[in-house]
Amino acid sequence: MNYMDEHILSLKNKLNYDTASNNVNTNLSQDDVLGQDNSVAEQNKVLRMGDELIPLEWKTILDGQMRVSVPKLFSLMPMEQARFKYPSEHRPQIIYTSLDGTVNITFNPTESALEVDELPEFVEQMADVLRSVQPVRNWIGKEMIVNPSGLSIGLIRFVVAGVDFNLYNEMLLFVHEGQVTLGTFNCMESDMEAWLPVAENTVQSLHIVPFPLDSAFEKVVSTR
Repeated sequence: MNYMDEHILSLKNKLNYDTASNNVNTNLSQDDVLGQDNSVAEQNKVLRMGDELIPLEWKTILDGQMRVSVPKLFSLMPMEQARFKYPSEHRPQIIYTSLDGTVNITFNPTESALEVDELPEFVEQMADVLRSVQPVRNWIGKEMIVNPSGLSIGLIRFVVAGVDFNLYNEMLLFVHEGQVTLGTFNCMESDMEAWLPVAENTVQSLHIVPFPLDSAFEKVVSTR
């Protein structure tokens, strides 16, 4: 078994839960338990979804080392609900969710070491694994992008069969601190077109924080 294969296999269990656990409708509180960042620039404040304007808010993740813009009404999923929705020790560490729990944005750091220039090959192999372990109904595709902050991200998009409905999944793979981090965006397939702008905003806004954050910024609590 080669070096890359070992990393792919070590993430296989995580993938099963990150991409196929959105069939539980967990109604969440609107209370945002996280602190506010009062120094946010005016960019990425609102997002147009059809005729609606969705307020956005910066969230600080991965021990204060990265930031991402998400809808303001999304909240960090409480641990007890995360355990119910993702009934495995492999559940994502960070789960932001909509008020009704049907749209989720997650981030899950791993211990798999990887160089940035190895990421395209890693994404290719990860796509092959997903197609073999997930009940894929519609394979949309994969690509490598560099977002406005200069972060290289591998994207894998597909629809899987769920218990009650099909799920649209968009997987983000990027290298942070020399290790692979998995991000996912998922929602019901029937809502996919409406929510695609939020998925795109997640990808485009993700960036490394250039300086340490003090206690005034959000500290994400692990859902493990």
